[in-house]
Amino acid sequence: MPQAPAGEGAAAAAAFRRRLRRDADPRRRRPPAQHRQGGGVTEIVIAGGGTGGHLFPGLAVAAELERAGAGVSWLGAQRGMEAVRVPQAGIPIRLLAVSGAVARSRGEQAAAALQLLPAIVRALAFLARRRAAAVLAVGGYASLPGALAAGALGLPVVLQEQNARPGVANRFLAPWSVAVACGFAEAVAAFPSLPASWTGNPVRPEFFSVPAPRTAPVSVLVTGGSQGSAFLNAALPDAFAELARRGSLPRVVHQAGPRWAAEVRERYAVRGTPAEVVAFLERPAEAMAEAVLVIARAGALTIAELAAARRAALLVPFAAAAHGHQLANARAFAATGGADVLQEHEATTSRIAAALAAMLAAPEALVERGVAAGRLARPDAAAAVARLVLERTGSGGAHS
Repeated sequence: MPQAPAGEGAAAAAAFRRRLRRDADPRRRRPPAQHRQGGGVTEIVIAGGGTGGHLFPGLAVAAELERAGAGVSWLGAQRGMEAVRVPQAGIPIRLLAVSGAVARSRGEQAAAALQLLPAIVRALAFLARRRAAAVLAVGGYASLPGALAAGALGLPVVLQEQNARPGVANRFLAPWSVAVACGFAEAVAAFPSLPASWTGNPVRPEFFSVPAPRTAPVSVLVTGGSQGSAFLNAALPDAFAELARRGSLPRVVHQAGPRWAAEVRERYAVRGTPAEVVAFLERPAEAMAEAVLVIARAGALTIAELAAARRAALLVPFAAAAHGHQLANARAFAATGGADVLQEHEATTSRIAAALAAMLAAPEALVERGVAAGRLARPDAAAAVARLVLERTGSGGAHS
């Protein structure tokens, strides 16, 4: 995929914004839902979701499967993001009453287990009705009923593992699966009994077209994901206030999440620190295009977007992430030279301010570090996962 040339500054950024706005609606590029099924069409059911880190890579693969001529439908959770986002994409979906059991009380774990059996029964009926040829399990607790039902029917199950350290659901489903598509090379070794390949994590194509960052004025983007990060929301206003006292405050854009935006805006105002605080990034690639440094958590999708956009980062992994997968993601990204990592227990105001001061003192070096991080990017990730699934159905997987 072509990338915007470096050094074009404001003109490149402006052209990039215009292109994003023109192509903003992905449904313009998606074939109408009513034309997906028909004689001889291979039907792939995607199972999973719950959070954006599982959902959005799955949607990217869905688009590639449709481009290859396959039909696509979805099995997800009633409480997951897929309940809204998948129908918006025009994909048929069956929502199941399931919930996660990781790091919960024994009572909640028991309730989750009791939900699983009826959810599998409903998934069996859905797979039969759709005449599914294979299931792509994209992770999260919502993937369990569909993948287990597929195993019971003898259908091939392909796992999509987004994190450097595989999640509970995919490790549990490995014995029922035929292949694994890994977002990080580090995850391949975790599946010794399966054909596992490093495909990368699919991200929206506009991230690969983000132009090289401007080094003056220096701009920093803080993002905690779609819902925001309580930790970053509390820590960064103080850290930037400390940076301002040192006389080196950059332009700050802080995505705080809808719940926290007003409070975070007030925190900056009380400290007399200029910052643009937004609840949600409608065009995240465009926001990243304006920044020479990104401060973020270390979810798999965030890491993939940073690599695609070739942006250096200060990463603060979510300490409560299951089995430390965000720390593993952050370390994999940092190994390229593209990031500094602060764990929550060491991310005090003074440590964050010191890290920012050191990184922002050499913005040209941040550009070089972003280029190094781009080695993790896989522009063909969605197509590679789609090919892997179709190959397991005997449908080939050639793309036009």
